[in-house]
Amino acid sequence: YELLYRCKLVSHYKIDDTILYNFLRTVEAGYHPNHYHNNTHAADVLQIMHYIVHKGGMKDVLSMQPNEIFASLISAAIHDFDHPGFNNNFHIKTQAYLATLYNDRSVLENHHVSQVYELVKNPKYNIFAGMTWEQYKDIRDSITEMVLATDMGIHAKITQQFKNRLSEVRAWQSKEDMRLALSIALKMADISNCCRSTSIYQKWARCIVEEFYVQGDAEARLGYPISPFMDRNKDDTDFVKGQISFMNYIVVPLFNAGAE
Repeated sequence: YELLYRCKLVSHYKIDDTILYNFLRTVEAGYHPNHYHNNTHAADVLQIMHYIVHKGGMKDVLSMQPNEIFASLISAAIHDFDHPGFNNNFHIKTQAYLATLYNDRSVLENHHVSQVYELVKNPKYNIFAGMTWEQYKDIRDSITEMVLATDMGIHAKITQQFKNRLSEVRAWQSKEDMRLALSIALKMADISNCCRSTSIYQKWARCIVEEFYVQGDAEARLGYPISPFMDRNKDDTDFVKGQISFMNYIVVPLFNAGAE
C-alpha cells in the first residue's frame, strides 16, 4: 500500500483507495499459514523487489515506466498467492486437480496468477478498473510472465536465456528485454534469504525445511518415495547439504548474472 503511493501509481492509474485496500488485504489473507510460503514471505519478496528496482538501479538502467513498476510490485505481492505448502512435483505425482488443469506445466505459478485475476473480476477488488485496455493488457502480460518465471523447474532455462541476452551488446529497450530482466529480479527477490545476515537467513532456512518435511511426511503416508531433502529423519545431514547445494548452484549464479 505504502509503496504504491510512494511510487505515485495510485494516482497514475486512478485506483480507488478502498478498492486498493480491499485487494491488498484479501491477497494477504489468501496466503496460507505455511511454514515458508506465507504472507510474510510475500512481504519480504515485495520489499526486496522494490529495493532491486529502485535502490538497486534497475529502474534507471531499463528506463522503466509506470506499467513496469506497477507490474513489479504486484507480481511480488501475489507471486505465491494461495500456495498450499506442497510443490509442483507433489501435485504432479499425486495427479492433483491443479496438475491436470495446467497439464503439469508451472502448476502453482499458473494457479497464483489465475486466482488473483479471478479475484479482481469482483469490482470490490478490481485495482485495474481505471486503466485503459492497453495498460491492463501490458501489465497483465508482465505479471504473468514474471510469476511463471519463479517456477524452479524452468530456472536453468530462464537463467541461461538471461545470460545469453547479457552477452549481446544492444541496449535493453524492448518489451521482451524488460520482462526478462524483471523476471530475473523477481527470481532474485524470491530466493534472497541466503543474502541476508546470518541470523535472518537461518530462520528462513528452517522455515523452508520445515515446510519440506511436511510434504515429506505426506509423501510417506501416501506411499510415495520421499523427495530429496524432505525427509525429516535425515535432517542432521541433508539440511546442510541442501543449503550448500542451493547456494552454490542456484543462488550464486543467479545473483552474479543479475548483478551484471
